[in-house]
Amino acid sequence: MVVRVSFAWLRDTYSEAEGQPAPVYGAVAAVGIVVPLLVGLLTGHAPESVLAALGAFYVAIAAPGGPYGARARALFVAVAVVTVFTWLGGVVSGHLWLAVAVVPVVATLASMLPWLGATATLCTVLAVVRPSSSPVIFNGFLEMAGGLFMSVLLLAPWITHRLRPLRMSLAEAANAVASALDVLPDPGPDDEWIRRRVKAYEAVRQARVTYGLYRTGGRDDQERPRRLIETFRRAMDEGVALRATLGALRAEPPPEQWEQELRVAISSVAARLRLLAGAIEVRGQRPLGGSGGVALERFGRATEEVRQDWLAEHSDLISTALLLRVRQTVVRMAGAVDRSRQIVERGLSFGLEVPHLLERPEGGWTRLKQDVVTRSPGFRHAVRVGVAVAATMALATGLKLTYGHWLTITVLISLRDSYGDTVKRVVKRVGGTGIGAIIAALALAIAPGEPTLVALVFVGAVFGFTYRSVNHAYWMTFGTPMLLLLVDFSNALYWSAAWWRIGLTFAGGLIALAAARTLWPTGRLRLIPGELADLLRSHARLVRAVAARFGGDIEVPIRRRTEDAVAAETELEDTTNRLGREPIPPEDLLRRVREATAAARSVRDDLKTLVALAEEDVDPGPVGTILDRVADHLDARADALVSDAEPEAALDLGGLLEELDDHLSGLDRRRRDEMSGVGIDAVTTLRRLLVQAAGARHAVRSLAADAERLATTDHRSPS
Repeated sequence: MVVRVSFAWLRDTYSEAEGQPAPVYGAVAAVGIVVPLLVGLLTGHAPESVLAALGAFYVAIAAPGGPYGARARALFVAVAVVTVFTWLGGVVSGHLWLAVAVVPVVATLASMLPWLGATATLCTVLAVVRPSSSPVIFNGFLEMAGGLFMSVLLLAPWITHRLRPLRMSLAEAANAVASALDVLPDPGPDDEWIRRRVKAYEAVRQARVTYGLYRTGGRDDQERPRRLIETFRRAMDEGVALRATLGALRAEPPPEQWEQELRVAISSVAARLRLLAGAIEVRGQRPLGGSGGVALERFGRATEEVRQDWLAEHSDLISTALLLRVRQTVVRMAGAVDRSRQIVERGLSFGLEVPHLLERPEGGWTRLKQDVVTRSPGFRHAVRVGVAVAATMALATGLKLTYGHWLTITVLISLRDSYGDTVKRVVKRVGGTGIGAIIAALALAIAPGEPTLVALVFVGAVFGFTYRSVNHAYWMTFGTPMLLLLVDFSNALYWSAAWWRIGLTFAGGLIALAAARTLWPTGRLRLIPGELADLLRSHARLVRAVAARFGGDIEVPIRRRTEDAVAAETELEDTTNRLGREPIPPEDLLRRVREATAAARSVRDDLKTLVALAEEDVDPGPVGTILDRVADHLDARADALVSDAEPEAALDLGGLLEELDDHLSGLDRRRRDEMSGVGIDAVTTLRRLLVQAAGARHAVRSLAADAERLATTDHRSPS
């Protein structure tokens, strides 16, 4: 049984998709690496050509995606990193024990500064072990030239298609919202709905970030993408409110025919979103679809029929009010999509302006100092990397290992910031390297010589960079022959080198596993109380913002408060996931924390429903007071969590919920009296107020329950 499970885990590990293939990227990277080699062979300067090809390789593996401006800046930062650290490695080349002291410092620093990344350490290591064929400064300029050549190749296709990243981001947001709407009307467990909802909001957020990099002014055509993003967000917000209202309405389930018409209406909205996504991708060359009026009209008639039947049977005005609330929400959601169609019809064009560049590379000295002072998990991991690299370099130097740099490179690339991630990376790297090295050994044994090396480097680069984002094992399978032959291109290389590569990769993987298992705990467990307190406080601020909106403050920053709450939840989830990949994860604590994050999502869903009601100028009754009381309770629980004090009593809303029920009952009585004079079909102010109040009561009661679930979850870590 254990063997079957192990084989299943290996199969899943080697087959999991981490991203999409990038054939254009693979072809461009291969050309950028091989052209310098060909030039070197033709001119008789093979050793120098290897340096230019290595510079191109370094930049290719560091090349980011995204908008043209951000991509350009990141590429040129990568070129600067390659140049500087090639010079550093060249300076200590020939002084191997000095390199044992220098390279770990570089590895530690690079692990803490994302814009340096593994590229800085890799450049330094290979410059240290490479035989000197020219002055150090000249070597750096050769690698700079190769990096610049690769940058030009990677940027050139985007010059005439620089809006494609924004278009793709907008299309992904539309498709993600449509995917969430597909499961919105399904009753039962919320797991799939929650997963798709989170993905949709993340896609909308990414679209907003991408648009921020492109924005250059205030003309109408430049504002259209922003308005389009807002319509997607609005449609998703209406979907969240609809899901909550359906939960209340199904306490007395509507007829199956009505449920079917609801599904058809929502499916029509999702289908229109997908048509929009396709049109955005191809610059409006696909149909945008109609307004979906037929499905909405059928749903409206079905809703009215059910409403009439319910009134005739038991005159339940509250249920009929919720029924009307559902219809209103579906119509508003469809209206948001219709506004999206109108925006796309007018076109998405920025003219000739150049998008904004990123202000600075991600990470910085301020954050670095903060990580050191607080001994953050990132700092602990960086030190772990430095110590492991130092150990492998000392071992390779002391034993005078042939190709000993592969031992260090394997540890550098394989050691992740959690034990579980390190295990996966080592398994993928060892398996992929084994297959790739055998391919290289066979090729060298059958047809040795520089033409064979160039061909292998080209083929390995094409397939390696194409599938690099799909799975690390695929990258190692195709990239190993390329990198193995590229690094030692100017030296006589025999098939036995491949076996050295396999053995040293396996040994490096074992060292990486040992380091991840034994060197310093990540310290993430101690972050849980503080991050949970941040989660509670951020949601308390959001609740207060919604209360202020009910109080008439239209300027209150609800969206910013929502983004802060989502960020706090994301940070806590990241810590939880990383803890779950440790050798002995605190399963009970992780389960309780995940319950808290699920409750936080439910709180935000309830608040989205209330925000929609606040925008309709509804008579809130005691809703604002209830929200303030909920916010105070969340803040008090956060304070108790940080101080490790005993939690306070349960949320006490006094008679506020009863007061809200009385408010709704009063509207119900007034509506009944009104119906005796104007009839049940008359659309009056009282009918509108009753519909709004019914939705508010359900949302408020659900919010009180979810907030209490969030606050009373046992968050304390085990002693």
